[in-house]
Amino acid sequence: MVQDPLPADGYDLVHARLVLQHLPERLDVLARLAGALRPGGWLVLEEFDTAWVPVLAAPDEEAATLFERVHNALSAQLEKAGLDPVWGRRVPGAMLGAGLADVTATTYAESWAGGGTGIGLHRVNAQQMADRLRAEGLTDAELERFQALLADPAFVVNSLPLVSTRGRRP
Repeated sequence: MVQDPLPADGYDLVHARLVLQHLPERLDVLARLAGALRPGGWLVLEEFDTAWVPVLAAPDEEAATLFERVHNALSAQLEKAGLDPVWGRRVPGAMLGAGLADVTATTYAESWAGGGTGIGLHRVNAQQMADRLRAEGLTDAELERFQALLADPAFVVNSLPLVSTRGRRP
């Protein structure tokens, strides 16, 4: 995607979901996607803002602190791999900078309770990144408590806000 050729003036609609936030070359890719639009065509990007994930309810303060510690360690690892944690909130400005018009954004978030489907994203991320989380200083006991916390219905966290942004090529 970063280097693949795109036809100029080729598309009425280009849509990418949860892609550019992972690419260090995200601004170049956005400019290329905008350039691939026909006049009047729309670019729609949907990206997370992973920096804003407040704990809404927790069995105790220690549980909330543990979630924040693990989430911050996950974010640090993702940033090292090139992810921009606040890319979702930067997309509107980046689209304007790429020359798009009529740029608008909508943000969607909901609550994720322990044991539910949505919170599974945190569970899977922590499982897949366990070795890297240990490298960030987390212990096996903390990671086990984190997994138990994510299964506890008394624990509720805000979902990762999904920012859906659209802009039109003039």
